[in-house]
Amino acid sequence: MELSKFKKDSSFQRIKASYLDESSVELTEREAEKKKRMSHAWSLRLNNKYSTYQVIQILMRDHGISQASAYREYNMSMQIFGELDATTLAAERQVLKEAFWNEYQKAVKAGNGDLAVKALKEYRELFNFDENENQIDPNKIQAHEYNIKMPRRIYKMMDKEFAYGVVDFNNLEIEDAEFREVEENEDDDE
Repeated sequence: MELSKFKKDSSFQRIKASYLDESSVELTEREAEKKKRMSHAWSLRLNNKYSTYQVIQILMRDHGISQASAYREYNMSMQIFGELDATTLAAERQVLKEAFWNEYQKAVKAGNGDLAVKALKEYRELFNFDENENQIDPNKIQAHEYNIKMPRRIYKMMDKEFAYGVVDFNNLEIEDAEFREVEENEDDDE
């Protein structure tokens, strides 16, 4: 498996780092403008309850950026500050759960069995018990294909081992590297 090492951080990484620690990164003027637009997009969603489409239109109008840039910066703001749609849905579901449970308790106290059953049915639908229990996760049963890239010398070694048929990965002729176990109570003064 190959890992890519970046020579420098992207503007998204630099903007995100500036939110975590302002003194760690000095943003360029362009990145500072992008940071303002991203916080503006998120505040429009959070405070004004605008839809994604409305936020994109406002960004395009107020900041004079293209639609592609507006969508890109909107997505970046959701990655930095948190996806509002997911949290809003969970919060609304929690409010409904509490409301139906309160209605159920009131109906039981009043002795109204029909209303209590209706409230419990609505409460039950919020959980999707039947749907969740019978759902099959297709990713768990789907065959996955992994492409692993290894150095050429490993391929040669594997070809040599495969020539004999069965490969015993527990008994490969590999040198162990020297090591020293680190104890938890050791000081870092060494």
